[in-house]
Order: sequence, then structure tokens, then C-alpha cells
Amino acid sequence: MSYKIGLLIHLLVEKLCLYLVAVLVICEIAIVLLRYIYGIGFLQLQDLALYSFSILVVLSIVYGFGRNEHVRVDVFRERQGQRLKRQIDAVAILLLMIPFFTLTLYWVWPDISYAWKITEGSRETGGLAGLFLVKSALPLVCILMITQGIVVIFRAGRYLSEKPETDVADNGGAV
Repeated sequence: MSYKIGLLIHLLVEKLCLYLVAVLVICEIAIVLLRYIYGIGFLQLQDLALYSFSILVVLSIVYGFGRNEHVRVDVFRERQGQRLKRQIDAVAILLLMIPFFTLTLYWVWPDISYAWKITEGSRETGGLAGLFLVKSALPLVCILMITQGIVVIFRAGRYLSEKPETDVADNGGAV
């Protein structure tokens, strides 16, 4: 059941990232064409491009981890077996990733709640409203990463409790 929910969340994040890339590309092309061909600019269009890029950057963290394609600084990983990889991943998630995203959530929460309280908009006069929604992407990413980390730890525990013969057939641990 939790696997299906994790897969659904991953697919939603993936689709959202694809839509954000499309919006970003269309906005940037429109900004350049309008500015250099017609000599006009729309602040709202620039804000939309900025908002799309900002949300895309933070959601790509969840997407990369969910596909198990995130950056690892581990030169010995290619020579390790699946069991050792899972053990190292579980320890790293437990000691590094979950505390990092928990602290990030703790530190940004007052700013996010204040942004919602005043329904913060663009910093430019006449800009696009809804900056508070963009800022809400960071705590959402923190919650999703903590959830994915917990799922990976449970999978690693289940995998490590199995017999070593299944060590070869597995292909990763992320949601």
C-alpha cells in the first residue's frame, strides 16, 4: 500500500516538474521575443518564469531521490554489493538526510507561515501574486524527502532481513 502511495506521489512530482519546465521555456521564449522584437515587457511573465524555476529546483530534489539518481559522493560505491549499499544508504538517511530536512523545515516554518498570513506577492509593484505558494514548496519538499527517506529505510530493513541470494536481482532503494 505504501509503495503505491509513494509511486503516486513520485508520478505527481514528475508530472509537475514536466509542466514547470514547459511553463519556464514558454515564458522565457515569450519574454525574449516580446522584449527584443516588440520592445515591451511583462513583469507578471517574468515573475511566472521565476516562480516556475524556483519550484522546479526544489521539486527536482524529490524527483532525483525518488528515481535513485541523486548525486553521491562515494568513490567506493561501484565495488560494493547491494547489501552494503543499502546499509550505507540507510545510515546516511537516518543520520544526515532526515535531520537536515527536519532542521530545514523547522527553520523555514516561521517565514512560510508569515508569508501565508500576509499572502505575500511579488516584490515588484505590479508583479504576480502568490509568492507565498512558491515559498510553500520548500516545506513540502522537506516533508516529501523525509517520507521517502523513511520508506527507503524500511525497504532496506526488509531487504537486509532476507537471504543473501536475492542480493543480485535488486535495482535500487528509492521510491
